[in-house]
Amino acid sequence: MNGDPLFLLTLALRYAHILGAIAMMGGTIFARFALVPVLSEQKDPLKSELHEQVRRRWAKFVHISIALLLISGFANLGLASRYNFGDAGEYKALYNILGGVKFLLALPIFLFASFLTGKSNAARKFQAAGPMWMNVTLALALVMVLMGGFLRFVPRTLKSKAPAATSQVVPAENGPISLENRAS
Repeated sequence: MNGDPLFLLTLALRYAHILGAIAMMGGTIFARFALVPVLSEQKDPLKSELHEQVRRRWAKFVHISIALLLISGFANLGLASRYNFGDAGEYKALYNILGGVKFLLALPIFLFASFLTGKSNAARKFQAAGPMWMNVTLALALVMVLMGGFLRFVPRTLKSKAPAATSQVVPAENGPISLENRAS
């Protein structure tokens, strides 16, 4: 489709990236604005038991989401080299800078999500201030989503492949000489 031999791969990577982001951000929105208020109204031991059951189940989704986002993000970064950004590549630096910022913002999001669903002593201490860290995570994720939406509309065209080198034989005094003709 659309002349890109890797169209199906890039489409699958896009879907994986979007699904990972939806799960991560949507789950955090649900936890912050629906689950945490309900849990805060409960008394122990019910509160601790519910928290543990949700944490244990949600941790699997967090880890899968992180894996989807990392794999698809790195693959998309590598595949971006196949494109010219703008008519003469004038948006390449902007695309690379924003892509790098998105990656840097992803690191604390992954860390916070891992701590919020972790079971170590450090994670338990982090979870004590869970609502604040969820707010920070959501703010960072919102910035990333907005940047990703912007990057999606940066004009791009698939780079054309350079023509293959051709050889021609030219007669000479001392025998034939092969000259390579490379189109630039």
